[in-house]
Amino acid sequence: MRLREILARIPKKYLHLKIFNIIKYKIFTKYQLLKLPYLPLTMDIEPTTGCNFRCTMSDVSSPNWVTKNMKIETFKKIIDMNKQLLQIKLQGMGEPFVNKNYIQFIDYASKYGIFVQFVTNGSLLTEKIIDNLYNKDNISNINVSIDGATKKTFEGIRIRSDFDKVIKNTSKLILKIKTKNKKKRPIFTALSLIQKDNVHEAEQIMYLCKKMGFDELCYQVQLTGWGKKEWEANNLKKDINYNNSNKKLFEEIVQKAKKIDFPVKVIEENLLSKKNQCGYPWNTPYINTEGKVTPCCMIPDPNVLSLGSIEKTNFDKIWNSKTYQDFRNDIKSHQLREYCKNCYRSRN
Repeated sequence: MRLREILARIPKKYLHLKIFNIIKYKIFTKYQLLKLPYLPLTMDIEPTTGCNFRCTMSDVSSPNWVTKNMKIETFKKIIDMNKQLLQIKLQGMGEPFVNKNYIQFIDYASKYGIFVQFVTNGSLLTEKIIDNLYNKDNISNINVSIDGATKKTFEGIRIRSDFDKVIKNTSKLILKIKTKNKKKRPIFTALSLIQKDNVHEAEQIMYLCKKMGFDELCYQVQLTGWGKKEWEANNLKKDINYNNSNKKLFEEIVQKAKKIDFPVKVIEENLLSKKNQCGYPWNTPYINTEGKVTPCCMIPDPNVLSLGSIEKTNFDKIWNSKTYQDFRNDIKSHQLREYCKNCYRSRN
């Protein structure tokens, strides 16, 4: 959704606050200051760590993983501290609809003119949830993970999933919401995390997503280690090592997609380098289910790095704390911490 469309649908009560923050962001973000005169325009908020799947590349599949749901009071506190926000990704390590308060979260964000996007695995999209989503006007993007074009491949990666159910639920959601005015409905994006177990179905995935009614497809071509050595080791074995040898495959798929008028792109932005540095420390913090702030969705576990807690400190104080500034400085000077190296083309 374009910035102009977002601003047009923000309650006048909060419009000046948001515009003033946008102006400061536009002026100062290019300087990579350590202490920032603006607050973030976007934020990742984790509603739950729970998931009904056990995906082979996900930290959620760890044997000692604990399910935690964000309380509505915690969510309200985050939003009340950040009325300047334009949009939140209401998504974390888990499947968002595991949290029974999820629809309430969307409603509360709407009060302040904050738009919501999220990623779902599609399995919990009941008729009631689909109806609720249909009636929301502050959802900008609905992303659904489609990691296979066949039942065997999909369920082999997304353990405990039901391929047919995911396809049926997602298709039903897309079909219903597409009856709304196009300017007021969310964009539907299929996210396909490509790895050695499904790269052979990459082209089939594109045709499947087109058939289901998605507006676009994004291939994600690098696995993360979630800032943890054991998961980096696990996922390096699955990673396709995206480079010129397999780049041609995706270039061909993109061209085939153009012929059927289906937008497809390959997400390479997270393949960072010294020249193309991570921007998360300057624009998009991550807040977990307990209100703890971490650097980004790639390092969501506060046990890896916690920058503070909104249960103890106002967010604006955390945003410019010494801990946060030190982290920004390490990114800016390319003195990468071990848990950041996984997102860079060169891990040295």
